[in-house]
Amino acid sequence: MPPDITIRLATYPSDTAALTALIREYMDWLNVDFCAQKLDRELAEFETLFSPPSGLFVMAHVEGALAGCAGLLRHSATTAELKRVYVRPAHRGLGLGEALVQRLLTLAPALGAHHLILDAVPPTVHAQALYRRLGFTETPPYYANPVPGTRFFELHLPPAQPGTPSQLPTPTPQASSRQQP
Repeated sequence: MPPDITIRLATYPSDTAALTALIREYMDWLNVDFCAQKLDRELAEFETLFSPPSGLFVMAHVEGALAGCAGLLRHSATTAELKRVYVRPAHRGLGLGEALVQRLLTLAPALGAHHLILDAVPPTVHAQALYRRLGFTETPPYYANPVPGTRFFELHLPPAQPGTPSQLPTPTPQASSRQQP
């Protein structure tokens, strides 16, 4: 029987500690020298940065345990950046990375974002393959990244269809949606 997988919007402040700990775990897994000050600032402002209208975060749970996360951060009225797409090693192979990114693709228009960008450091080879499979293409850097070998990607989403809801669902633990692996 497949595991019980849930993908849902993060709820603050109840999810903040678990998400910021997972992001630190992700950064440790990457083993890449990021500017620690910049990450500390991002985590200190996490709830503000990753709440509408500036952004959002989604979480994946497997059998009730936090297994992964992914976020969107608006850069402009129509552009948002995918951030911190991570699945814990014990939960890889279940399709969680794709489910998280697909959920962000669905939610991006509610933030007004139709142009998605991201950077991918060398250890994220599998994620880069996922991005390409989902239609992302390489693009010139949109900022100076100090990590050699970083790749930059973008995706242009189709315009929202008339009558399509552009409102985010209410982020409550009860309002989760199930995703099959």
